[in-house]
Amino acid sequence: MPHPFIRRAGTLALMAALLTPQAGALSNISNWAQADVAAAQSAGLLPSSLEARSATGSITRAEFCAIAVNAYKSVSGKAVFASGKKPFRDCDDPSVVAAYELGLVSGRGKGIFDPDASIQRQDLCVMLYNVLEAAGVEAPVIAGDACVEDFPDVPKIEDYAVDAVVTMVDYAIVNGTSIYGAAPVLDPSGPATREAALIMANRFCTAFEGAVQEEDNSDPLPPSVDPIVPEVPDYLPQTEQEKMDFVYGIGGEKYQSAEEAEQNMVEIAVPVWRLQQDGTKTTGTAYLQVNRSLAPIYEAIFEEIYNGDEQFPIKNVGCYSWRTGEHSQGTAVDINWEENMEATINADGSLTPTTGSHWSPYEDPYSIPEGGDVYNAFTKYGFAWGGNAWRSKRDYMHFSYFGR
Repeated sequence: MPHPFIRRAGTLALMAALLTPQAGALSNISNWAQADVAAAQSAGLLPSSLEARSATGSITRAEFCAIAVNAYKSVSGKAVFASGKKPFRDCDDPSVVAAYELGLVSGRGKGIFDPDASIQRQDLCVMLYNVLEAAGVEAPVIAGDACVEDFPDVPKIEDYAVDAVVTMVDYAIVNGTSIYGAAPVLDPSGPATREAALIMANRFCTAFEGAVQEEDNSDPLPPSVDPIVPEVPDYLPQTEQEKMDFVYGIGGEKYQSAEEAEQNMVEIAVPVWRLQQDGTKTTGTAYLQVNRSLAPIYEAIFEEIYNGDEQFPIKNVGCYSWRTGEHSQGTAVDINWEENMEATINADGSLTPTTGSHWSPYEDPYSIPEGGDVYNAFTKYGFAWGGNAWRSKRDYMHFSYFGR
């Protein structure tokens, strides 16, 4: 399976020469971390929740969940979708839920996750170690340049974290930390900055990139799984009833629970363009969980966008999520949500953003222009665009099959 993040030596070399982060990056990045943070962002590891946050601030447990989930996607080549389950009483962050369901993290007990607490460095190692297990990747003992015994504070590592810390040190993912020229220490119970956590995650993905591909995946799928995705129909449904019959079957109804919905979702991989700091574009892959019935249509749409003259860049894209609206049915897609805001329409015609910050077509390359390649591809296959579908609001990121 191809990996969702394309790393090119030339691109990374260019990144190392650029010291100004692109829009949507962390803020206040330390000089020493500029190139490495840019590489991590280019690799798709920076979640939108960290955009514009201070790079030198301590990363929280919830924030690192988002990075760890992205690391899992990179190493495994698999998509992750938001479940409707709520394992914690104090947090419903989709990244935390996804990390929990993947087995990357656990809570404090009694339904508490403590999302805003700083994550300890040893727990950061444990989460990355758990990514390997979730992705089915083995990390054999190696004789690396670094050895955990080189650090004087090894006895301070908690028993549950020893294997994880040793592995991260062996693979040069964790190099220790030092203050004012002092000898480096592991500081296992200390916090990590956002920039350090992002850099460690990128080292991790680089170290284990391609590991899943080495496995033998030749076993056939069980009989209960149908690997065949239907083709795009010759006649596209036009009326709402025709669309209902196409998505849910004749006389079918919308899914009433997350469990029912997830049984009817499939993962697809689609080609996308990634915009680099110097303005060039490179090929990437996006993974989405979508409604099984619409999978061939989604694939056709993204192929048309990718092959369009605009080479429209896609920074983030999502489909299924068990929440209100068509996302819970896998029949709606959001693209580049920061640059394609959702907004209410005021009495004077002005807009007040409710999600995202702006919509600036032809100025911001991530904003979707009406009549452009993205708009034309979706509307060709019967989707409505939130940029002109309703009187009460604008939702420029949103394309929905039933117009909701």
